[in-house]
Amino acid sequence: MKRRVYFIGNIFTQNQPFKAYVLRALQVDGTDFSIEYFSEADRDFFEELERRVSHKEQIFLVSSKKSVTLISKLLCSITDDKLVLKDEQLIPSKCEHFSQGSYLLHVKKSVVNLLEVQESTALPKVYLQNITKIQRLHYFEHSVKEVIDATQTLSRQFDVTLNYSQRIEGWVEVEVRCNTFGSIEKFIEILQQRHPENVIVTEDLVQHIINILEQRREKISFSESCTGGLLAYYFTSHAGVSSVFEGSLVTYSNILKENWLAVENKTLVDNGAVSEAVVSEMCDGALTVANADYALGISGIAGPDGGSEEKPVGTVVIGFKSATNEKVITHHFQGDRKYIQEQSAHTALKMLILGAKKVFFTN
Repeated sequence: MKRRVYFIGNIFTQNQPFKAYVLRALQVDGTDFSIEYFSEADRDFFEELERRVSHKEQIFLVSSKKSVTLISKLLCSITDDKLVLKDEQLIPSKCEHFSQGSYLLHVKKSVVNLLEVQESTALPKVYLQNITKIQRLHYFEHSVKEVIDATQTLSRQFDVTLNYSQRIEGWVEVEVRCNTFGSIEKFIEILQQRHPENVIVTEDLVQHIINILEQRREKISFSESCTGGLLAYYFTSHAGVSSVFEGSLVTYSNILKENWLAVENKTLVDNGAVSEAVVSEMCDGALTVANADYALGISGIAGPDGGSEEKPVGTVVIGFKSATNEKVITHHFQGDRKYIQEQSAHTALKMLILGAKKVFFTN
């Protein structure tokens, strides 16, 4: 069933952070939803809505306070209904569910969730959530072709649709959608049984890492150079991360690598800052300073300048270290500065997952 979001009101084009906040609450990922914008009392919107509800769709109407009553009247005219006063708000009498600032209504072939929202206030209850059953899994140490070969027969057996995306080499993200008579649970159960050290099922891999570390009462820390704290941002954008993450050291200069992370001057002089020897000592420093159980270190050349024939732009050294395991690898990424930084941070996450398989691959 097609899903749509209509924003009615100028605030949604003027206040981008507020609009993004609403979209996060609706769990909109840009693929599942069609998103459109209309100003208050725009007659084009009324014609659009009347046309859309004749199709089988799930529709969010996100409105400023200024337009709510007008939209409700329009819905009543479409459904041959009337507005009634319930809990101090005017809503169509045929509403199936309602609460302050929100109601759910079947309109012809569609189901509509109207939300009255206001800047700097909490959002009302969202009724149209998780209508389409979707799971996301992360498949490691395989190419997209290998993942397709491993999942296609099983997907047909349990009537699920799969969409594949390669985050980085050796990390394929798979979106699993349940069809009419499908079973996502059985599909994932058997897939994890077949590949227990390759598949993690989670909407958010960083949140998965945080949850596991919190259960184990373990901590993680980073030492970053060319990524400039991007790894730290990935983690600190999640609430409650302080229980597993005390901080990260962004050491751009060699002086700070020496003074903050105790990287030996000789190591820097002999090998250069972008080297496996230096990143190994950066990981040691991050473990020691934070008294952490796991450390990730990154040093590289994100560009657009700074490369050489020996170490061109895109050369990034990434390390993982724990009490029982260490791995430091030189990578060569392609793309602009931001994409190289993002690939570097994602590769560090992959190295963490694979460096502690018994910790993070839990069913």
